[in-house]
Amino acid sequence: MGEKELLARIKELEELLESCKQREKEMEQMLQEYNELVKRQFELFDSFVKDIGTKRLIDPLTRVYTKDHIMKLISYYHEKAFEERLEYGILAVRITNLDELLPLERESNLVLLGKILRDSVRVPLDSIGRYSEDTFIILLTDINKENAEKVRARVEEMIEVQMGDEVRVKTALRVYPEDGEDMEKLIEEALQEVK
Repeated sequence: MGEKELLARIKELEELLESCKQREKEMEQMLQEYNELVKRQFELFDSFVKDIGTKRLIDPLTRVYTKDHIMKLISYYHEKAFEERLEYGILAVRITNLDELLPLERESNLVLLGKILRDSVRVPLDSIGRYSEDTFIILLTDINKENAEKVRARVEEMIEVQMGDEVRVKTALRVYPEDGEDMEKLIEEALQEVK
């Protein structure tokens, strides 16, 4: 092997070494990004689990999840739906004339509505939360628009049968990704529609 060939071979090996170093840096960066993602998932899970068994998890009056907890569940499921290409629905339910009812009637109707919602969804697949004094949010998991509309109709029918004409209730449905891919926007649109 001549000096020229030897120098060419050395140059070739130096380029190969430089390429390997670049790949190593890229792999380290990918590993760091993966570790951050896993860390974030564990933090979300820890945040989710720490509230189990506390008042921060269950609304004491209606016996459904609190606003904070249902929002955590929706956020967690939204990420899962995005990663696994799943569909889900957000059903908002609001008593529109709650302020017109007497205090005792308010409480009894909120308790009744919580029970109706629990009885009308697919437990344990779906989750119900009290978003505000007069508004509930239901997370319908792994469901398409057509089936979500059937759940909505069943909820409305059960409310009409069990609550009567004295209480007025509005519902609104949004389905991911058909109605949009922005979780906050889907929730906000559903809440605006029931106002």
